Amino acid sequence: MQSGGPKDTDLNMMARDLPQFQLALDGESVLTIVRLRIAKRGILHVLFVIGLLSLPLFSAEKPKDTVPPAPVPSPITAARKVFISNTPGTSLPASFGGPDRTYNEFYAAMKGWGHYELVAAPSDADLILEISFNSSLSSVGGTSTSGPISYNYTELRLVILDAKMRVPLWWFNEAVNPKISFGHRPEMAVDTAFSRATATLVDDLKKLVSEPAVGASDTSK
Repeated sequence: MQSGGPKDTDLNMMARDLPQFQLALDGESVLTIVRLRIAKRGILHVLFVIGLLSLPLFSAEKPKDTVPPAPVPSPITAARKVFISNTPGTSLPASFGGPDRTYNEFYAAMKGWGHYELVAAPSDADLILEISFNSSLSSVGGTSTSGPISYNYTELRLVILDAKMRVPLWWFNEAVNPKISFGHRPEMAVDTAFSRATATLVDDLKKLVSEPAVGASDTSK
C-alpha cells in the first residue's frame, strides 16, 4: 500500500538539498551530519575572522632601532680659516661659464656666508675645501632613428680636509639636475641647476657646522 507522502528517493534529495529536512530521515546519523556541517562552517567563520584581525599584525613592519648620529670631527666646527681648492674634475664649456665657474661660484657663496675667513694659502688654513664638478656616463639609450644617446650624471662634490694632516674629514655631493621645460632655453635650465646645487652645498656645510663635535670627553672614552 502506497502512502501519499514523498518517496525515499525524494526524501534523500530533500535531505541533501535542504538541511532542515535531514532530521526526518535517520535520526542520529543525519543529526550527526548536520552537527558536523554546522561545526565545520562555524570553524571556517572563526578562522576567517581571525585572519582579518591578524592582517594588521603581519602588515605592520617592526620599527627599526634608530642609530644616533655620530659626532662631527672637531676640526670642522673649531675651524676659523679655510682654503678653497679648485680640484680637478670635468671642465664646463665656455657657454656655461668655463672651467673656473665651479670654483668662482662656490667661493662667492662661501664669502657671502661669512662664517669662515677665506685665506689664500693652505698653510694659513684650518681646513681645505676641495670643490669640483664631475660628470660621468650613467646610461646609453636611443632608437634606430635617433641613434645612440648617452646620459650623464653630473654633480658638484665638496671634500673637507684637515689642513695640517691632509686627512679627509667629510664630503658632500649635490646632483646638477636641470629641469628643462617646453619654451625655456636649456642653457638657462643648466645655469639654474648649477647655482642651486652650489647653494645646497653651502647649506649642507652650514648644517654640519651646527652639529655637535667630537670633544675631549668623547675621544677619551
